[in-house]
Amino acid sequence: MKDIAKEAKVSLTAVSLVLNDKDTRVSESKKAEIKRIAKQMNYRPNSAAVSLSKNVSYNVALIVPDITNPFFARIVREITTFLNTKGYGTLLVDSDNSYKNEKSALQNLISRGVDGVLLVPSNEIFSENQTEVTKLLQNLAKPLVLLNAYTTRKVSYVNFDNVKGAEMATQELINYGHRQIAFIRGENNFVNALERYEGYENVLKKNQITLNQNLVFRGDYSMESGYRLAPDILKNRQITAIVSSNDLMLFGVIKWAKEHQIPIFKRLSMIGFDNTPYTEILEVPLTTIDQDTEKMATDASELLLKMIQTKQKIVKKIIIDPILIRRQSVWKR
Repeated sequence: MKDIAKEAKVSLTAVSLVLNDKDTRVSESKKAEIKRIAKQMNYRPNSAAVSLSKNVSYNVALIVPDITNPFFARIVREITTFLNTKGYGTLLVDSDNSYKNEKSALQNLISRGVDGVLLVPSNEIFSENQTEVTKLLQNLAKPLVLLNAYTTRKVSYVNFDNVKGAEMATQELINYGHRQIAFIRGENNFVNALERYEGYENVLKKNQITLNQNLVFRGDYSMESGYRLAPDILKNRQITAIVSSNDLMLFGVIKWAKEHQIPIFKRLSMIGFDNTPYTEILEVPLTTIDQDTEKMATDASELLLKMIQTKQKIVKKIIIDPILIRRQSVWKR
């Protein structure tokens, strides 16, 4: 700014007022000259100084549990793209599905002056001391929006209707004549696990099909857990179809079957959850429940920016409808 002032033959104060679009007695022609010189000199405001003077950083923290999971990777891409169009940067942290890492990241990022936080919670956060978790989330010094999770806390969140998604998947298989339907679920404390299991139970009851716990298998949402469950699932010859709480666990089942030369696509109808990119390139493209990550990213980001810009604490619950994507992995019983 000193160099610009020297070149334009004006005071440093005049340059500061002009470049910050403040009221000044500088003539319009001189203003234009100052801005032209600033552009020629590739002038950029000091972001730290702007942050201190305006008490804003134009940065948002984004914490996800596993960036290698294609579902979370899509959310990250959609959020960073959207926020960029609004002039905000994104500081990304992978919590490695650890509450300890989430807590540390929240404290660290807030100390760095982020304007708000978008948190995709880990599974661990729901098994920790819930009084502590409540205090952490509700008393955060910055605006917070949760994504892909339901909570009764006084915190804004954007989530999908997981009960409805599992109902759609289970009913689709019943419509094709299947009644011995296996369900691969997450543990009770896992994000959205209970809701998806509830949807499966609801539809069995609605269709007067007795719930058989021998057809319910527990995984951890990873492909490895689906791989471990595959032998128990495939040895049960009564099972004719599978609903999985996510695509990755189903990929694990398919991988084990292929390694053991079992023609799984001929033996079982299958429906996944998440509509990950790989579902379309399987030997038999996978029917799955799609969750509109672009809408989730947009709704959550807009809500957070509103909280930041209005300086108001808003508690809002946004639920997005899932969509059944029909492909070729379901056949008539």
